[in-house]
Amino acid sequence: MTEMMTPVAVAAHDTYEAALHRAVRLDESTRGCVRLTGRDRAELLQRLTTNDVVKLAPGEGARTVLINHNARILDLLAVYALPEHLLVTTNPGTGPALARFLRSKIFFSDKVDVEDLSDDTVQLQLYGPEAAAEIERVTSVDPRTWAVHHIQAATIEATQVWVARTLPIGGDGFVILARRDAAAVVEQAFAALPVLDAATFDVLRIEQGYGAPKREHSTEYIPLETGLVDAISFTKGCYVGQEIIARMESRNRLAKRLMGLCLAQPVTPGGHIFWEGKDAGELTSVAQSPRFGPIALGYVRTAWASPGTCLSTADGTSAEVVELPFGG
Repeated sequence: MTEMMTPVAVAAHDTYEAALHRAVRLDESTRGCVRLTGRDRAELLQRLTTNDVVKLAPGEGARTVLINHNARILDLLAVYALPEHLLVTTNPGTGPALARFLRSKIFFSDKVDVEDLSDDTVQLQLYGPEAAAEIERVTSVDPRTWAVHHIQAATIEATQVWVARTLPIGGDGFVILARRDAAAVVEQAFAALPVLDAATFDVLRIEQGYGAPKREHSTEYIPLETGLVDAISFTKGCYVGQEIIARMESRNRLAKRLMGLCLAQPVTPGGHIFWEGKDAGELTSVAQSPRFGPIALGYVRTAWASPGTCLSTADGTSAEVVELPFGG
């Protein structure tokens, strides 16, 4: 298991309430951003990642997982189809590595160019039930009826940006992508919204059951174990790691599942959990939730991954297994 020293996440009360009832902003510009152009741009991702990206029409998007030959998670990508290129966002700091990797997989006959835009791209996330109204206020574009990962061009004070719907935290979620030289314009447009700090975001994403890089998403785990079913196609053609994914899905044999855990008290993440002295899995993230108390995400071995199962941590703290999301 990946060694972890992340402390228990504790939310800032006012920011947490704003995310649940109004809207907040989060600068995610450390996330990678890669552009693919050329006739075979979709086919390149198609043979390297888990989802069916060739079927995406302009304006559509999807999540897809880059995995190794053992079907272990390397990176979780968001792919957006635009009229003349694909825009791919990645985990923080992984844009250059992804661009190098994709270039290394281009066949001689492929018509595709890969460009790393990470240093030249601003990514601002908006979360909360009023996030859509904030986007309409600033851009005059109403995104309320958009499907998840839909992307559309918009303008902020005559500056072109891309707006995409993303997974919700606190009611809704959107990302605004713009060139780096437009950062001040984008920031000023949403300056009145509270900034979502890292700890409060961690609490909210744990409540939702979303994995994080190097915690729930790493080469220790397989996408099916993580619940990334929306990022996997079971009908597309061959891709790296497909045989293992297909075998696990057809036989319904997962060694472990990402589950929620309600704790009797906060504990340090990274340790193992037990059932009557037997190793039942590991804790990957822990938070002190204002709504649900001490909670955690953990990979629980399938034999004990049923809601209501009572497990314990290494120090004897009780941990009840629950389905994700918490309260859902």
